[in-house]
Amino acid sequence: MAKVNGTTVSASGIATTGADAIDILLNDHKLVKQLFEELAASTSGERATILEQLKALLTVHNATEENLVYPAVRFLAARPRDAETLYHQQDEAEAGLWAIDATIKGLVEGDDVADQIDVLHKAVLAHVRKEEETEFPHLRKTLDDDTLRQLTADVRAFRNNFRSVQAPRGG
Repeated sequence: MAKVNGTTVSASGIATTGADAIDILLNDHKLVKQLFEELAASTSGERATILEQLKALLTVHNATEENLVYPAVRFLAARPRDAETLYHQQDEAEAGLWAIDATIKGLVEGDDVADQIDVLHKAVLAHVRKEEETEFPHLRKTLDDDTLRQLTADVRAFRNNFRSVQAPRGG
């Protein structure tokens, strides 16, 4: 399992550690990068486990951004085009992740899984770079302290609620 600053990625939940909403997402980015490194170095037998960790992390991370952060970029930071670009990049990454998962599970025939992972990794890194170099700094500069505190509280609550919703076990 991937660990960054003592945070373990599992299907049971994603941490909300960080001084504010942006730090929480930056910590996710560190975990995503680490999981991609592990995925690239993995054997075919290890891929499914690492891929499940990556899917768990990206599911919560993407939902957090789509429901809270990108609307803040769009409306509070007054960057609607940038928000649309971020949504589109995230959709592309989710489709790539699904394709890799489906190929590993034998549901579809696809290109070499290592090539698919490499393409997805590059796409996710480009998305992360845009957020880290442009959007997050702009958001941090634009939001006043009270608004950033509220966004942080909303992110923590959203992720905690997300974690508590689990599929029933058994039949």
